[in-house]
Amino acid sequence: MPISQIAIEISSSRTTYADQIGGQLRAAIESGQLRPGDRVPSARALAAELGVARGTVTAALDGLIAEGLLETRQGVGTFVSVDAVPATRPRRRTRPRSSIAARALPRPDIDAPRPGAIDLRPCRPSTREFPRTQWRRCLAQAALRRPDSDYGSARGPIELRRAIAAYLRRARGYTIEPDNIVITSGSVHAMHLFAAAHTMAGTTAVVEDPGYALARQTFAMAGAELLACPVDDDGLCVGDLPMEPQGSAVVIVTPSHQFPTGARLSLGRRRYLVEWARRHGAVIIEDDYDGEYRYDVSPLPPLAALADDCVIYCGTFSKTMFPGLRVGFAAGPAEHIAAMARYQALTAYAPGEVVHRALAEFIDAGHFERHVHRMRKHYAKKRRLVTDVLAALDGRAALTGLDSGLNGLLRLGDGRSAQTLCEQAGLHGVVASTLERYRFQSQPTDDAIVIGYAEPTTNELTQGLHVLLSAQGV
Repeated sequence: MPISQIAIEISSSRTTYADQIGGQLRAAIESGQLRPGDRVPSARALAAELGVARGTVTAALDGLIAEGLLETRQGVGTFVSVDAVPATRPRRRTRPRSSIAARALPRPDIDAPRPGAIDLRPCRPSTREFPRTQWRRCLAQAALRRPDSDYGSARGPIELRRAIAAYLRRARGYTIEPDNIVITSGSVHAMHLFAAAHTMAGTTAVVEDPGYALARQTFAMAGAELLACPVDDDGLCVGDLPMEPQGSAVVIVTPSHQFPTGARLSLGRRRYLVEWARRHGAVIIEDDYDGEYRYDVSPLPPLAALADDCVIYCGTFSKTMFPGLRVGFAAGPAEHIAAMARYQALTAYAPGEVVHRALAEFIDAGHFERHVHRMRKHYAKKRRLVTDVLAALDGRAALTGLDSGLNGLLRLGDGRSAQTLCEQAGLHGVVASTLERYRFQSQPTDDAIVIGYAEPTTNELTQGLHVLLSAQGV
């Protein structure tokens, strides 16, 4: 602890300087300000700071050593003794009650970590295969660049926005200018920026049901009125959209791989949704959280590629790289992106640039797309493993939603309870989620388990699936 934080003061009085220094250090130890193991400045440093003779400080420290409050370690320094216990507990300070109350915020709907478990919950990529050597080099190059004296753009570094725009054009068939992209910390952050930067009071937010709970919470917290819209094997049931929405409207949708059912929004429904949005002046929030991964199906263009005038495209690197990267982006019409960047400037000024510049280099050098290509093959093998192992169910349950993405849906038959099966699996160290976990308002017509197969190793995945089979009675 710096001596300036111990607040030693000496004055001209009848008490010697040594006694004043020793007494104040003793009081700091007894009050708990200095704790066992804390280092005390050397006699030379303390004497220089207080402006007294070194021998004066040495006498004060020697007295505390004799009392057993300090101890010296040869060649290391002087420390508060491990046996020094505060004589009295520090008096609890009474704080005045603040007149400003915290907002009644909802508890974020986030799954708790389960270390040591075989985790079959969705949205957890495998990070074992990540090319750390190439990433480390990109980080080093970004860190060695001369730092800017400016704080940067609230939209994010232009290098990263250019890299993302080029990638979207190549890989997703979506052409967008870098100025129409804002860097975020993920899809939910992008939604938060949109909701906070636009007037949500009086706005109808159409959400998929079942769907992504954090997206619902984001728009509800901003004041939007939520409207649940069911999904089926072709994605969002666009026929259930309101014929005449009251006020403005926004639709939050996961068309590439509906979360959590895994359905893909059919081309016909995509066109209907775009026409509906244009007719009512609505905005579509497209959450393309794992659209890079598809297997035995032909690609469908993002909604943003069909209608760049009314779609905010939200992307994230959490599933393609690793969640702790905390980098995503939003792309769309200039007026909306400008509003989101303006709100970001008010709340965070501008995103940090070192990691973002490293990511730009990672993309430009081809590392990102090579990694995605390798992982697509890796996940395809795990997907086949899921279908092969669960084939033992022999018609008693159906697997759906495995055409793309990193999770599928196991629809149970014969009246079995998904909740009961998940609880039984949990007793054997396997964590899985029920479809009910993601429902909002709709009444379940069947029971199902969402199976995320990306994170576990092949051995863990096999073991976890067999635990589910055992719980099913197979």
